[in-house]
Amino acid sequence: MDFFSFPYLILILVYVVIYFNENRSKQENNRHIRLLCAFIFFIFFGFRGYVGSDWFNYEYYYSETTLNEWTVVDYEIGFSFLAKLFHDLGLTYNMFVLFITLIQTFLWNRFLKINSSQTALSYIVLISIFPLLILDLLRNFTSILIAVQAIEFVKKNQKIKAAIIILCSTLFHATGVFLLFIIFINANYFKGWLLITLLFFGIVVYILQINFFNTIVDFAGSIIGGRMQYLASTITESDKTYGLRFGILEKLFIVLLLLINYKRIVSNKLIAPIYFNSFFFYCFILLYCSTSETLINRFSLLFFWAYVMIVCDLKILIRNRNITVVVIFICFLKTFITFNRDIYRYSNNLFTEDSYYERKLIREEAYENRE
Repeated sequence: MDFFSFPYLILILVYVVIYFNENRSKQENNRHIRLLCAFIFFIFFGFRGYVGSDWFNYEYYYSETTLNEWTVVDYEIGFSFLAKLFHDLGLTYNMFVLFITLIQTFLWNRFLKINSSQTALSYIVLISIFPLLILDLLRNFTSILIAVQAIEFVKKNQKIKAAIIILCSTLFHATGVFLLFIIFINANYFKGWLLITLLFFGIVVYILQINFFNTIVDFAGSIIGGRMQYLASTITESDKTYGLRFGILEKLFIVLLLLINYKRIVSNKLIAPIYFNSFFFYCFILLYCSTSETLINRFSLLFFWAYVMIVCDLKILIRNRNITVVVIFICFLKTFITFNRDIYRYSNNLFTEDSYYERKLIREEAYENRE
């Protein structure tokens, strides 16, 4: 039997070793821990081959783009400019991915330096829970990581600086603009009664798989008519359902844990409002929009960082150090299940050159099996 997830499990194991060392070491060693974690992440993912699915679309765009030609698809000018520049300099697509990963690693490392005391565990949760971001959503991940640098200024109530940084993130993906919301959710926690109400109806929508999103889009398209009606129909017809997933139980467990400890969290500010509120944004999008894979991949993942921060600090709520061991075990399990597919077969360009045509065939077979 093929064991495609083996390299990823080894990667997680390395971070687990670093995690235990991190929690035993003195404060002054944290910088070395962060740099080591960042370096490993960069080498593993920066030099990856054609892993995942969206590499095919990115590679095609990269092969055709040039600084001499700008089209309607180049509206995210930060990403487009870098792709065109690297292409015109004669650099390969793999070199472009390496550079983008370097940017992502730097930004993630900076975010953790300012906002987290659990560096290694943050990498474990990121890799095991959000592989789609790292491997397939090149633009989205970069955009989000740029935007979350604004949290530092949101906490200091420097809203203009925060807004400028978030708007800059749209140069890599337009959905970054929605993170402007975090500027307004830092002062106060969402009300408990509101969260409970939204959770109840969200669970109903999720279980019954009520597709109200497509209904709204179709209705808006029919009202506007013309080209917009056509575009609305293409969105609703091509979109796939995210469906009922076992992983939602893990999110619901954390949601219930936060609600049970709501008064203690608020009175003692155990979790900063910006992380607390953003985490509920993430979970409610999963519940209410599970019939739209597009919405899940584009909007819930905007708040992945809040999920990482809260999971890494669960021991604050559950006063038992063993909870971290449970989190690591779940991450191991999810890594094994998620990456144990041919489409995620790992290859590293430092050791071997990946075959474009072989990986293209694997990708096509994965999409056929999915349908």
